[in-house]
Order: sequence, then structure tokens, then C-alpha cells
Amino acid sequence: MKRTLSIIIVALIATTAILTSCRPKDVTGPKIYLLDKDGVITQDTDTVVLLYTKYVDPGVKVEDNATQTANIVVEDDGADVFSLTTSGYLRKVESIVLTYTAHDEEGNTSTNSRSIRIANISEAFAGSYATTRNTMNLNDDTSYNSTIAVDSRIPGRLRFPKVYAHSWDGQKTYFKVNADLYNPEQLSKTFSETIAYMGTLSDSETPFFSEMSYDEGIESILNFTMLRIDAQYYTDSLNNQVYIQGVTEDGTNYPLSRIEYLGDSKTIKRIVLELNVTKNNSVDRVTEVYIPN
Repeated sequence: MKRTLSIIIVALIATTAILTSCRPKDVTGPKIYLLDKDGVITQDTDTVVLLYTKYVDPGVKVEDNATQTANIVVEDDGADVFSLTTSGYLRKVESIVLTYTAHDEEGNTSTNSRSIRIANISEAFAGSYATTRNTMNLNDDTSYNSTIAVDSRIPGRLRFPKVYAHSWDGQKTYFKVNADLYNPEQLSKTFSETIAYMGTLSDSETPFFSEMSYDEGIESILNFTMLRIDAQYYTDSLNNQVYIQGVTEDGTNYPLSRIEYLGDSKTIKRIVLELNVTKNNSVDRVTEVYIPN
């Protein structure tokens, strides 16, 4: 009886081995599903986050036809594609692709990707504007179009690429001027080399929006009404140099350069730059008005 039982066991083992060896080899890689911030599978592969926030990856869900989920190895290339400060903040406006790679026990590999756009919180004000200029000393080029851009490194900073457009010794010239969003009642009055005036009242180096999503940040920034233009020398393409300084309200340090909205809405009506431009030791009082096209 014992001999018969042993024969049966051996036969079963042999049969199992034969059946196993006859199975087709697993050549299918794991499936990778992108998750949203709530941990739900999403088909949306595009994500927008704010410059100078810390990216928190929602992650992925994986499954395989043969390997148990716990044994699937998942990697991503975040260390290679993200440009971060020493504190872990996203430090550059750019678009990157984060790629996830999954490996099953048979060595099969598959990938999936998430597109991530890193945006300056000031981009709510970027775009094409019809521009007019009034000055004490200039008469030419008083009406033109200009495209306001964001700075690629400094959150809350706008770039005005065609300021004080005029002719100098018969040649067209203009200056690219920086303007920083400013909210002295609620945010830092101390300038930061990395985040300008986007710091909190208690810490000028910590962005007030550091824990905000993109939508929350844009919603918040559309309450700002002041633009601060700190005095500095600017050089144009013709190598002409002028000294440009934002004008402040009498008796205060509040800038007169401003953002105006339609009524109580968050629709931009116009942006106004109030400047003193020192050229050839002569100061010119300048007002530039930008109306969205």
C-alpha cells in the first residue's frame, strides 16, 4: 500500500512538472495605472504644479497576469528629470515627463508616463497686451503691443519686455524690466533672491503658496494689486543703459505700479507701470498702461 501511494505521488509530481513546462512563457509586462491626488485611477496624464512648491507624486497602481502585486518592482526617473533646490522646491519653469517602469518576476518590463508642467504663480498675468506710454520727454512709439512673460526662476515675477520703447540716436530701443508681485499687508516686505516678495510675514524665504495646488495658487494671486519694481540699471540690445525705478506713493513704500480688475471680479482690466527712467542724467517720469488684447 505504501509503495502504491509513493508511486501515485511521484506520478502527480511528474504530471505537474509536465503541465507546468507546457505552459507558454509569460512575456507580458505589468499594467501601470496613473493615480490622481485622491488615489483614484485617472486617464489624465497631464499635471500642472507651481514653481517653488514640493512635488508630491500621486503614484501608480500596478497589476500583472502572473506576478503578485507585492512582487512587482516599480521605479521612476524623478531624480533625473526634476530640477530641485536644496530644500526640495521645484526651481525652474519647465515641462517634464515623469516615467514609471514596472518589472515582474519573469523580467518583463512596461512603462507609463505623467506629463508635468511647472508654472510660475505669476502666469495669471502673462499674455499679449495693447500698450500705451506717456512720458515727459518722449513723443514716439507711444502705442504698441507687448507680451508680458513670467520669470523662469523667480516666483511672482513678471517680465515686461518692451518698456520705454522709443528711438535712441535714430535706432529703435526698449528695455526688459522685472516687476514683482507685492502684498505688503499679508506677505514679506523683505526681498528674497530666490522668491522675491512671495515669502510669508514670518519667513521671507518660505513661499506663501508652498502647500497650494496650481488652481489654489492662481486663485490667490488674482487678489494682488501691487507691482514692485526695484531700482536697477537696465541695458538694451544697443548697449544703452538707463536706471529704472518704480514710483512709490508719497510718504509710503507702496508702489504705484498696479494691477486693476473689472469691478469685484478677477478679470484683469489693465496693468499700469509707474516709473522714473534716468537717461543721460535726466529723469523722465513714465506711465505705461497695458490692456489685455
